[in-house]
This record gives sequence, C-alpha cells and structure tokens, in this order.
Amino acid sequence: MIGTLLAPKPDLVLFAITLLCGLFIQMGTNLANDYYDCIQGKDTAVRKGPRRLGASGLVTKNHLFWLMSITFAIGFILSIPLIFRGGPIILCMYGLAVLLGIFYTKGPISYAYKGISEPIVLFFFGSVAVFFTNYLQTLQFSIYPLFVGLAPGFFSIALLGANNLRDFEEDKLTKKNTLVVLYGTHFGKVEVSLALLAPLAIVPSIMNLFLIPFIFHILKKLWDEDEITSLLPKIGIAFILFTCLFALKAYFL
Repeated sequence: MIGTLLAPKPDLVLFAITLLCGLFIQMGTNLANDYYDCIQGKDTAVRKGPRRLGASGLVTKNHLFWLMSITFAIGFILSIPLIFRGGPIILCMYGLAVLLGIFYTKGPISYAYKGISEPIVLFFFGSVAVFFTNYLQTLQFSIYPLFVGLAPGFFSIALLGANNLRDFEEDKLTKKNTLVVLYGTHFGKVEVSLALLAPLAIVPSIMNLFLIPFIFHILKKLWDEDEITSLLPKIGIAFILFTCLFALKAYFL
C-alpha cells in the first residue's frame, strides 16, 4: 500500500495483483518455516505460539511440502503480469523472495537461527518491498521509496523481535540462535522498542499523533509484563494503523 501510494497515479488493478503475489510469498514462507522446523525437530511441546501444521500432525510432512510448493507456484503465476510489466528484474526478485523464504529455516543456511534475520527482514519486508511496488506503478527507480520503506521494515522487526521474545525458552532449547537467544530478553525488549519508535521518525507526520499513545501503551506492556503473546496482535494493529494514517495523509494532506 505504501509503495502504491507513493506513485502519482496509482493503478488499483496492479496494486491488487502485487498484493496477492506478496500474500502468497508470505504464506509460502510461513509454510516453509513450518515444514523445515518440523523435519529438523525445532518445534517442541513447550511452544507458546499457535499450533503448527507439521509438528502438531494436522498435516503430514509430505503434504506440507506440497502445500508449500503449490503456494509458491500460485505466487509465481500471479507474478507473471508483474514480470511483463516490470521486466526480468521482477522475475529475479520473485525467485530471490522464494529462496529467502525457504532458507529462512532450511539448513544448512537457516539464517533465522544465526542472528542475521533482522537486516534481511528490515530490507525485504520494508525497503525492497516498497521500492519494487513503487517501481511497478511508475516504471521508474527512486531512492525515496527505499527510505520510506524502512518504516514498515522496522514494524516487521518489532513483530519478529516480539515473536522471538515469546519463543525464547523453546528457541534456547532447540538452539535457534536468534538475537534474543544470543543476547538475552533485555536486548529483545530494547530491539522491539526501537523498532516501534523508528517509523515515527522515518515518516514524521502530524497523523502520527493518533498512533503515539497506542505505541506507548505497547511499550509499557512490553517492559512491565512478562507475557509477550498478547503484544503480537497489538504490534500488528499498530502496523496497520500506521499504514492507514499514511494513506490518509497521502490523500488529504
């Protein structure tokens, strides 16, 4: 949405196709994480998050693999009109997105468990996503979307950090070396705090005044309570509100 709104004349059909393609990349990535964590024994009985398809036995490992593959394939089909629009670079970016989704948890790379997922999430869930969404709309390369894209990237880091705080005990047990496991829960809370505040500085706007009280509510809960699970949907809501306020500013201010 942010990348589209940065275009002078947004094409809503193109936006819808881009959105669906991104959605299937995200779903495929989640299924890949589920599958590779399952076959590597990374999910245990002490998991605090939602049940996963593979570890819970709801879906066989073989079926989960095919579900992941089909999801990425649907994403590729959706990317075809985008490739015709934007050229070979969009094909390369789709392939790179799939590889990053798979090797997030697939060994021997499994970069999510080596403390390097944050910069990848920052740029690919933020700057790169906004940049290429804007490129598809305008067919022009611009530095500004890369900068603005850091804002959703930091919200994604906040979600990732909160998720890692929630899963700290299990990740430590299964040697998932996230930054929270490597440097502790205090570091994780600092990471989430800075990631929630950074978008307000990257995209300064009077509209942020509506979001600041909610951000500080989340930060208070983060530092005052040990229960992290309830914060994940709140961070997601903050991300959605930020995007909606960005849209209101783009159209009315």
